[in-house]
Amino acid sequence: MYKYKAAIFDFDGTIADSGEGVINSVIYALKKYGIAENDREKLRYFIGPPLFDSFRDMYGVSDSDADRLIAYYRERYNVEGYLETRLYDGIPALLQKLRACGVKTAICSSKPEVFVEKISENLGILPYLDHISAVTFRDKNADKTPLLQKALRLCGIEDPRAAVMVGDRYFDTRAAAGLGVTAVGVTYGFGTREELQENGADYIADNTAQLETILLEQIKSEGFL
Repeated sequence: MYKYKAAIFDFDGTIADSGEGVINSVIYALKKYGIAENDREKLRYFIGPPLFDSFRDMYGVSDSDADRLIAYYRERYNVEGYLETRLYDGIPALLQKLRACGVKTAICSSKPEVFVEKISENLGILPYLDHISAVTFRDKNADKTPLLQKALRLCGIEDPRAAVMVGDRYFDTRAAAGLGVTAVGVTYGFGTREELQENGADYIADNTAQLETILLEQIKSEGFL
């Protein structure tokens, strides 16, 4: 019997590499706002965290201007940006194997739910997902804990020890650790090993092959107690 009843995944940097679409759309928004930004490495900061916080933190704009920049961002992302996303190798097979074990699969993301669904459908993995817990266009809260709590409820998990959360940033591992959910950090996304280790990661995978080993082998048991 599988120890975990639900495997919950972050999206950007964990399920899919969305970097190109996010960065291109941020550049578009900044240019329309009047800021010329050519440092793509600097803009990797935008991948994962809520856009509202990122625009304010990186460019010191007001709340209203952050909202304006987000609107510009979505003008491009909704048409082109979401298409500039690729799955990490092995993810579809991993999701299928988890479901074959009777484990529910879910997404827990700070990305708007409509985009998560749209991209998942476009990339062909929507049939392998049981639930999606993501934000609305109105949400600005950077804390991922409520989203993870919702994902647990959707998966029917009452005891958090029966779930595992996989993510590439401290938002993910910190939320999991705070709720008593096993936290698996991945370094193939946009975070660092140090960031994950310092924020509650129980396991760390450097690639999707290692992630599969952790989820399917290392954390099996005779049953959840």
